[in-house]
Amino acid sequence: MGKKITGGCHCGQFRYETTSELIAPHYCHCADCRKLYGAVGAGFVVIEEQTSMTGDVSVYESEGDSGNRKQHLFCGVCGTPIGERVDAYPGTLVFTPGTLDEPTAFVPEAHFWVSRKAPWTRLDDGLAQLETQPEG
Repeated sequence: MGKKITGGCHCGQFRYETTSELIAPHYCHCADCRKLYGAVGAGFVVIEEQTSMTGDVSVYESEGDSGNRKQHLFCGVCGTPIGERVDAYPGTLVFTPGTLDEPTAFVPEAHFWVSRKAPWTRLDDGLAQLETQPEG
């Protein structure tokens, strides 16, 4: 069993814990992330069956740049963006690193959807740059 990682929303009503490895920690430059987060998005993937969540969650569905259906998850009280479920990656959840109780657990490895980045975004951090997203 892996190390337990915990997180939650701004008001504390929503909480999660996972023993999953943090998979594919990344920055995302897709159109959804720019709109939902005000600029660059960021996330990491966890295995859903190794993760528990408590609290009210609001869900907003959309179709991503890839054409995949996504369920965006927000705290049902304060509206904090929690993450998403993506149909292309069943059995996983994507959480936003700002929800982590211990922020140092997030160590980004790549930029996704660089082909959609805003013109004012500079990528000079030496991380891998993917034109779209990794294949499922």
